[in-house]
Amino acid sequence: MQPVRRRPTYKQMAFETAVRNPERYKDILSIISKYEGQILDDKTLLDIVCELYILGIVTSPEIKIDENTQINDIKSLVISVNSTRRADGGYPSGYASRFWTYLRTPCELNMVFARYNKKLIFSNVAKKLISGEYDEQEVFSIQSMKYNRKSPYRNVSNDFNYFVFIVKVLLEHKQISYEQFIVSLFSENGSINEFLDIINTHAFPDINTTIDYVREKYSAKNEDQTISRDYPDVVLRLLRITGFVTIISKGKTFISLNENKKEYILDLLKIPFSYTEEEKLSPELFFKAGEKEDKQFFDIIKIHRNKDILDGEVYKNQLLQIIKQNNLTPQIICEAILELKKEKIEAFKYIPHPLKIEFYISLLLAIQYGEKLSIKPNYKPDSIGMPISHAPGNCGDIEVFNDDVYWLIEVTLIRNKAQQLNNETTSVLRHFQKEVFQKRKFLSFVAPFVHEDTEDFYKYSLVKNQNNKAEIFLKPYSFEEFIKTTLNKNNMLDMKAYSDEVIEDFKRQFDQ
Repeated sequence: MQPVRRRPTYKQMAFETAVRNPERYKDILSIISKYEGQILDDKTLLDIVCELYILGIVTSPEIKIDENTQINDIKSLVISVNSTRRADGGYPSGYASRFWTYLRTPCELNMVFARYNKKLIFSNVAKKLISGEYDEQEVFSIQSMKYNRKSPYRNVSNDFNYFVFIVKVLLEHKQISYEQFIVSLFSENGSINEFLDIINTHAFPDINTTIDYVREKYSAKNEDQTISRDYPDVVLRLLRITGFVTIISKGKTFISLNENKKEYILDLLKIPFSYTEEEKLSPELFFKAGEKEDKQFFDIIKIHRNKDILDGEVYKNQLLQIIKQNNLTPQIICEAILELKKEKIEAFKYIPHPLKIEFYISLLLAIQYGEKLSIKPNYKPDSIGMPISHAPGNCGDIEVFNDDVYWLIEVTLIRNKAQQLNNETTSVLRHFQKEVFQKRKFLSFVAPFVHEDTEDFYKYSLVKNQNNKAEIFLKPYSFEEFIKTTLNKNNMLDMKAYSDEVIEDFKRQFDQ
C-alpha cells in the first residue's frame, strides 16, 4: 500500500543537508556502484551502509573502524546506532533511512535510481563521473539543467528549475547579496521579473530583516537557522560546484555569474529540457526522462572543455591578488591548513575541505616561490581564481616550474591507511611520469600524516625511476613537515637530501 501524500505547498528551495560538500557524492556513488543491479532490500541496504561507515563516509563515536574492519563486524552496531532514525523517502526507519539521506540529492539530480525494494540503477552521467571521464563541475552543471523543483522526491507546488532561474537572474542583474539569495529560494514560480522587482524595491540589509520578510510574504515557518543558513548554504554549495557562480566575500557575501563560464552557460540554456506531469510523479519515468538530452549536453562539455585553463603565470597572479585582497600572510595560511575544520578564513568558507587544502597550499607557494617560479594549481577556478572543483583525474594537483625545474605537489586529506596506499600512490606517480622534463623533477606527496606503507612505496618508486634523462627527487610529507620546509623555502634541497639518502640506503643494502 502506497503512503498517502500530503497536499503539496510552496516551500523554500532545499537539498539534503547531511552532505554539505557535493564533491563527496563522487565517493559515495563510487562506493555503492558495485551494488548496481541489486535490489535495495534490507540486506543490501545494511551492507551498503556498513561499507559507508568502514570507508569513513559516515562516522559514529560508537562504531570503531580500523584497517581490518569487515561488514559483518559492525552490522549489529550499525542497526543499533541508526535505530532512532525515522522513515523517509519511502525507506523504512533505521539504517535504510540513513542510506536515503546520502542518495536523495543524486536521485533529485537524476544521477541514480534508488528506490526501496527496487533495482539500483546508475545513469550514464553518474558512470562517467565515477570513471573520471567527466569531472564534478561538468556533471553537476549538466544535471542542474535537468533539475525540477516538483519531482517524485519533493512534494511541493513550486514547479520550475531553480538553477535555470537563478542563472538567468545573474545574467540580468550581475550580482546579488546572500540575503537576496535567501529570498530567491522562496520563488514560487521561477519568475525572474518578479524576483528582480522584489530586490529592486526592498532593502535586505541583514539576515534578520530578510527572515522577517520571507515569514511575512511567504509564510515561512522553519526555524531562523534553517531559513537563513542550513538550506541556503547547501543550495549555494551545490550551485557553486556547477561552476555557474562566483562567491565574493567583502564584509558581506555576494553571488555573481562566473564570467569564465558565461558562454558555456548560454549554450546549456539553449537545450530545452522539461518533464511531463506524469514524469514528475513517477520515479521510474523521471529517471528515464533524465537521459533524453544527454548527447547534446555531452557535446557542449567537449566544445568548452579546457577553455578556462590558464598558464602558470596567470594562476599565480590570481593567487597573489587573492592574498592581497584578504591580507593573508604565510602564518595565517599555515594556521588555516593545520586547523582546517575551524574555517579560519571566512572568505573561503564555501570551498570544500579537500579542495581548500590544495588552494591553501597554492597560496603559500605563491607567497614563498612566486618571484622565481610559476604556480599552477590544476583545480578548476572561477573568474577571480577561487577554486570550483578538483583537478581532472588525468593530472596532478599543483605544478610549480620554470625552465630548469618541474615540481609536482600532490595533496590529500586521506588518513585511512588502505585508502592512502590505494588512491594516492600509483596515480600520483603516473601524473609525475607523464610530465616530460629533461632537467630536475621534484615530487612532494602531502597528507595529514604518511603511513609507513605509503612511504615505502615512494622509496621503491624513487629507486625504480632513476634514469639519465632527468634528475628525479621526491619526498612524502605530513602537513606539519611540508609547512615547515616551505616556510624555510627549503623544499627542493630537502627533497634532494631525502632522495639521496634513500638511494644510498638502497645501495648499502644491495652491497651487503
